[in-house]
Amino acid sequence: MRYRFRPWQLAAALILLCAAVLTGLYLWRIRRGATPAEMAAFLPTGDSLLVYMDLEAMRRSGLLDMIAGSKSAEEPEYRQFIEQTGFDYREDLNALAVAIRENPATHQRDAYAVARGNFDWSRIVAYARSHGGQCSNGFCRAPASQPHRFVSFYPLRRHLLALAVSADQWAALLITRGPGPRGAADLPTQPVWMLAPAAALQSESLFPEGTRAYASALRGAERVALTLGAQGDHLALSLEVTCGNVDEASALLVRLEQLTETLRAWIAREHLRPNPGDLSGVLTAGSFRREDRRVFGSWPIPKEFIRAVSDGSGK
Repeated sequence: MRYRFRPWQLAAALILLCAAVLTGLYLWRIRRGATPAEMAAFLPTGDSLLVYMDLEAMRRSGLLDMIAGSKSAEEPEYRQFIEQTGFDYREDLNALAVAIRENPATHQRDAYAVARGNFDWSRIVAYARSHGGQCSNGFCRAPASQPHRFVSFYPLRRHLLALAVSADQWAALLITRGPGPRGAADLPTQPVWMLAPAAALQSESLFPEGTRAYASALRGAERVALTLGAQGDHLALSLEVTCGNVDEASALLVRLEQLTETLRAWIAREHLRPNPGDLSGVLTAGSFRREDRRVFGSWPIPKEFIRAVSDGSGK
């Protein structure tokens, strides 16, 4: 005898099938690791410097330990943070995307970040409250270490944290799903990189003090990408600049070479030598080339410089 499904049984089966598919999609969405482009899409990029670090890759290669230095050298405040929250970036942070831009009202740098990792939300909220912070409906804000600055954060997903440091105590609310940075389909593949759009190059305050002359030389470029990765048996900082045309690229190549030569001459005039433990040793070792309207640069990173950065003495 052939069994026939009744209409209500077919309807029930379809409902169960749809529920299973939706549940599977939801679990896949919250458990999967966010890609660099997905993480950057949450950030207010536009005129911001965009920095990305793949800490999982850095951890596997040993780069994270080289840069972070010894655990015994960590600040007491950070050790206290680990003890109270159970969160240690060396082990629990897997990726970090940060947008840095100048606040036109305060002329200070504001930072917006999306972090992917393992977070104990209840302990992090308790830590914020114990340090003068306030939390409501999952959103927390607390005074930063600098006067009139605040840290605000909330969970985007189970393994994604939205965090901002700004004079605005609600700044983390600006971190929300958006179209992502321009050119996101062509993001660098190295574990550490920085993208600077044309607008960000107009603000010298966004760059470290020893590199501002180079940032000024890059003004007018369409896109600047800096990457940090392995190059043979050492680390190297690489530059790729996209200019508007070949003439602009040729002029930029000349400016970068002149800046490097000027720095070398100044050091020699002062009867000094480039120090591999600070920026003088890195910047004077730069080399440059041009391909059509793109300019490339490379700076080998000495081990002495990495050690200096890890113990806080590098400048």
